[in-house]
Amino acid sequence: MQIIGDKLGKDVAEYLGVEYHVIDHRIFPDGEINFKIPLDKLEKNIVLISRKRPDENVNEYLARLYFTTRTLHDAKHEISLVMPYFVYARQDDVFRKGEPLSSQYVADLFDPYISNFFTVTAHTHRRDSIQPLFKHAKAKNISGIPALAEALPKIEDAFVLGPDTESIIWSKEMADILGLDNFGAFKKFRDKETGEITVTAEDFDFKNRDLIVVDDMVSTGGTIERAVRHAKEQGAKRVYLTFVHSVFSNDALKRLQALQPVEIISTNTLESSVSSASIHKLLAKYL
Repeated sequence: MQIIGDKLGKDVAEYLGVEYHVIDHRIFPDGEINFKIPLDKLEKNIVLISRKRPDENVNEYLARLYFTTRTLHDAKHEISLVMPYFVYARQDDVFRKGEPLSSQYVADLFDPYISNFFTVTAHTHRRDSIQPLFKHAKAKNISGIPALAEALPKIEDAFVLGPDTESIIWSKEMADILGLDNFGAFKKFRDKETGEITVTAEDFDFKNRDLIVVDDMVSTGGTIERAVRHAKEQGAKRVYLTFVHSVFSNDALKRLQALQPVEIISTNTLESSVSSASIHKLLAKYL
């Protein structure tokens, strides 16, 4: 096995003690993508690990990853693809007539050319597994919560809070890993037409407790902001914000920093100033 890709790929290769090769990228003036893979140095079985770069939007990333995968496939390599942040995964159902089933279409794009697909905490919580998205490749959705838990300091008597209904699975997982008894999640309702969000809270006991907020991803930061402000009104003390994917739309990071948390921690599925929890050990476990 050899690994090609970005810095995360290099970290995984060094941890496993296997050979790593970098891909030479370039962008033409009109925005078209080009690269050069060192095919003459590669063995048959290849692991491609590549994250969305901070200077890319998801569509540029998707095109780059697809072209890379096709180039390796056409050169007769067996490919295990690692897409740390599964782009378009949140569209895992058709919520309104006429919308695309985007997560399925992304899977269809890569499925014929790869043997294995790995991602981290895909935003497909309405599905029990991502495997049905793929007809050919074996697919694995790896939890990024253990990496977040490892990056946290030891905190006594904390409440682990998911900021919305869907995040209860991650708050429970985090609580189990940390050996904490108290966890829960607020209830979030999103208007499908307007996108407006309302949050309601159950009768949780936050008083004089530290708070660990955990979620799979942060985009605008609005849901987490509502959750933290409510918890503080109910007496929560120190706040730690943890999430797997630091998507950070607009001024999301500033919005979170304004809450004055002790620490903001995300994994390095996406590169950001707070992505201090590395997933390279988690990936290595499954490769």
